[in-house]
Amino acid sequence: MLGSRPDLCFSVSYFSRFQDCAQTVHWNYLKRVLRYLRGTASYELVYTRDANAQPLKGFVDSDWANDVDDRRSTSGFLFEVYGNTVSWTSRKQGLVALSTTEAEYVAAASAVSEALWLKKLFSDIEVPLKHATPILEDNQGCLFMAKNPETKRSKHVDVKYHMVRDNVWKKEVDLVYVPSQEQVADVLTKPLSRSQFEKLCRKMGLERGGV
Repeated sequence: MLGSRPDLCFSVSYFSRFQDCAQTVHWNYLKRVLRYLRGTASYELVYTRDANAQPLKGFVDSDWANDVDDRRSTSGFLFEVYGNTVSWTSRKQGLVALSTTEAEYVAAASAVSEALWLKKLFSDIEVPLKHATPILEDNQGCLFMAKNPETKRSKHVDVKYHMVRDNVWKKEVDLVYVPSQEQVADVLTKPLSRSQFEKLCRKMGLERGGV
């Protein structure tokens, strides 16, 4: 299911945290997800041919300190190949981020790792990518940190996450600003209003099929 329904990725990731300690409140919320699934059982990712679309493009987002128990954030990213969604994830971060910028930067590190893997896949099938892969991010602080090595706000960030900055400098990836209302990866990190959720699902290529 998760291999074809990115709209369910956040919910599955969230509820998996309570497999060993589920309570009535979790079951009540889970029933909402099941009702949604019943009403959208025919949804499918639609792939189209668009020669004008970018060969590889990513979206990345985080929801800062959204877990009230340990205050860890959620990372989410999604990648498109020629405008078609091919890769996505929603995952709880392994550390407590001290700010929204740090949470976004940690999420960006995961997205950059995925971008490098996808670029290697392109290379293996002899489809060279001539330009840096754009990764769309809606946090200006994260963009500044990724492109400015001397920023003081990054001193406490673990060295391993600065691979974001390194790969921006090497022009493997390019973090690009996108308005929050157009941030597709929001679906992977937080609950949204119905209208916004449906809008972003359409942008991902999810449509009602003929089943």
